[in-house]
Amino acid sequence: MCDAARAAREDETRMKQWNWRILAPLVAATFVFAGTAHAKINKERGNIVSTNWNTMKIELKSPNGRTKFWNVVRDCEVKFTDKTTEFPNPKLADLKAPMYIHFMFEEGTDLIQSIEVVEVGFQPAAGGPGVEEKAVVTNLDMTKGHIEVMMSPGGRKTFEVDPKSELAGVKQGDNVTLLIDRRGTQEVVTRITKEGGGALKRIRRP
Repeated sequence: MCDAARAAREDETRMKQWNWRILAPLVAATFVFAGTAHAKINKERGNIVSTNWNTMKIELKSPNGRTKFWNVVRDCEVKFTDKTTEFPNPKLADLKAPMYIHFMFEEGTDLIQSIEVVEVGFQPAAGGPGVEEKAVVTNLDMTKGHIEVMMSPGGRKTFEVDPKSELAGVKQGDNVTLLIDRRGTQEVVTRITKEGGGALKRIRRP
């Protein structure tokens, strides 16, 4: 084989190898994208039993009466199709028992991607059963009936406490669980428990 032909053959081989080095990652990415795009999204429904946004879990009762804990993504989409004016900026903290919801999750997982509240089940202006949230007390005002806490997620928040007697025995630095009710657009703490002896105990009233 003459030198010119050999050189042309070598150039062709190098060109094929160079093209494959470029195309291989693109082909792999295409397969990954195709697998993600075809992931099946399932829809289920049920009533909220309890929520814990520290662990990003929600407990739901299915229409057949079975109760199960589900994980929730932190950027979960929340939508209300019932009493929408009462929840103008829907968020995870608005979800509480016994709301009836529809939710979407990826097949093969227990991870909820989006939630639609189709029946609130109570009058939001009158409060409701409430949602429990864990927090650390950073400040409190017995006279005004206010408590400031650090929540995760959520950061630092201040709540009105009703009745004020729930603040009895609470002090700065306490690890507490708050029962938070919605009254109109305001969130009000209606019960406070604090940790003691490794377990949650009700605060004794004078």
